[in-house]
Amino acid sequence: MTNSKKFALVTGSSNGIGRAIAENCAARGFNVLLVALPEPKLEEVTNALAAKYPNQEFHCLGVNLMDAGAPQEVFQWCQKNNFVVDILANNAGLGNSGDFLSKKAEFYFGQMQLNMVAMVMLTHHFLPEMQKLDKAYILNVASMASYYDIPFKGIYAASKKFVSSFSHSLRYELKDSNVFVSILCPAAVLTNPEVIKRDANMGFVSKITRQTAEQVAEYALSRMFNRKPVSIPGVFPKFYRTLGRVIPHRMQLRMLANAFIKQSRE
Repeated sequence: MTNSKKFALVTGSSNGIGRAIAENCAARGFNVLLVALPEPKLEEVTNALAAKYPNQEFHCLGVNLMDAGAPQEVFQWCQKNNFVVDILANNAGLGNSGDFLSKKAEFYFGQMQLNMVAMVMLTHHFLPEMQKLDKAYILNVASMASYYDIPFKGIYAASKKFVSSFSHSLRYELKDSNVFVSILCPAAVLTNPEVIKRDANMGFVSKITRQTAEQVAEYALSRMFNRKPVSIPGVFPKFYRTLGRVIPHRMQLRMLANAFIKQSRE
């Protein structure tokens, strides 16, 4: 699989699922481009992968994808360095819990910019070049939240619905092409201290649905390469997805509100 100029590009790759996707791609023999916030950890992860896989290439770019010009900057960086992207993993995202007015408007603007706009712009920039390759893959990270309307998590859930809808539509447009689009919809993944704290408030439901970032990455990439359109890691999340089809919407809202209201009071 390795080619000196072909790369898997993973956003949000210094932590959590993004880091696990980058590491999994490396283990499969791919060169990897790591894109995340300009923090020391990004270089640490990149250097660790380079040391572990000395026969592959690893490069990083520190950029804030909440900035309007960031997707163009990522694309130009690849063009300048002749990096050919045959796997685009749009993982970077921002979550939160709390009543709608608990966050400033600027927070939601940034969240929507990161969760939706950056994903669309990166895909739009890279897709024409990906279509020139023999085969290429786009992995968009949504969430189990994309299947529900979630009080106290409304903007996040809505943004992930957007990711899912866009991905399904784009996959159909590309059904006769060499580019395959896959969606990852994980449940609870303990990726950082804030998520761990929120997860602890969810009780038993979270305990039986949570998975490690490494488990999620392996499952998602295996299914993507097998051209599976959607990946829902874990047995219980699949069960809850099925249950959501039969529970009345009003009851869903009440159940989800009760699940997340405690987080909103933290």
